[in-house]
Amino acid sequence: MKIVLPEDRPKIEVPIKDGRTATLSPVLSSDREFFEKGIDALSIESRYARFGQGVAHLTEWELDYLSDVDQRTHVAWGAAVDGQVAGVGRYILPADGGCPELAITVLDEFQRHGVGTALFRALIAIARADGVGEICFEAQSDNRAVLQLIGEMEVAPFLDGDTIERRLRIGDIPATSLDAEYLAVIDEVRR
Repeated sequence: MKIVLPEDRPKIEVPIKDGRTATLSPVLSSDREFFEKGIDALSIESRYARFGQGVAHLTEWELDYLSDVDQRTHVAWGAAVDGQVAGVGRYILPADGGCPELAITVLDEFQRHGVGTALFRALIAIARADGVGEICFEAQSDNRAVLQLIGEMEVAPFLDGDTIERRLRIGDIPATSLDAEYLAVIDEVRR
């Protein structure tokens, strides 16, 4: 299923490892339909890797939750490749001051092409600029994409049964040459 990203939005073009370019953009409240259609584009395995179960559809509450972001305490970016929606990444600052949880989902046809890494770098740039000290994530231990991303960062996974759990210090993750551009794009939607 082809889900096309609208042209009229703040965005940044980022090269990915397969030689193409990913268009990254902050999630807007008008993006709800992408989440609704995007779940259909994920395989059962990808749904399980993201949600811990093979969900068939997202509830109204989940659609609201995923698309209604303030880009300050709930930061979310989407990615498109060749104009087609490819993935989304987010982190949410917990009200209790705990470690923000990072989550990245990439549609099956775009997995292992660098889309997840591009989303991760954008989120880390925003977190660093906003003074977030660390970020946490959890994934299934057989999630090859997460294991590859961890390997690229030269960080060992912490395995707890069938789950990979990591708490990453933002200061340990190198800045990229695109960080200033990510910040300029997020500032457009934060105004």
